[in-house]
Amino acid sequence: MATAEAIARFLGERRNVIVAGIRQDGRPSLTPNWFHWDGERFYISTMRGRAKYALFRRDPRVQLVVDDSTGHRYVQVDARVDIWEDHDRGLAFFRAIREKYGREVGDDAALKANLQAEDRVLLVITPDRPPEEWPASGLD
Repeated sequence: MATAEAIARFLGERRNVIVAGIRQDGRPSLTPNWFHWDGERFYISTMRGRAKYALFRRDPRVQLVVDDSTGHRYVQVDARVDIWEDHDRGLAFFRAIREKYGREVGDDAALKANLQAEDRVLLVITPDRPPEEWPASGLD
C-alpha cells in the first residue's frame, strides 16, 4: 500500500482523473477531468449541461482513477459526490483547479463571472476510505 504522503505528491501533479459514474441503464460513464485534491476531498469543475451533472444528481456513487501511463503509477478511489452549485462556496476550489493546470484565473469577480457564464458547478468527491487504503501502484 502507498503512504498518504506518496499519494498526495502524486495527486499534486498535473494529470487527469478518470471519473466513473453509473448511467441510468447501468452502463458506466467515464470522463477525463482536471481536479484538485485537498487531502480530504477531490474537486472537479463541470457544467450543468454535462452528463456528469445529471448522472451524479441521480446517483452519487463514483469511482476515480488517476494514472500515469508512462510511469505505471495509479490510484483508484471509491467515493461519493456532492454537487456544490454556490460559486462563493466553491470559489477557492475552482481557483485551485485552474491554477494547477496553468489557466489564467483573474480576480474573484472575473472568476465568478466566468463560472456563471459557463454555468459551472463543483463536484465535491469524498472518498469512502483514507488514502493509505486505496488501491495504488508505483507510488513508493
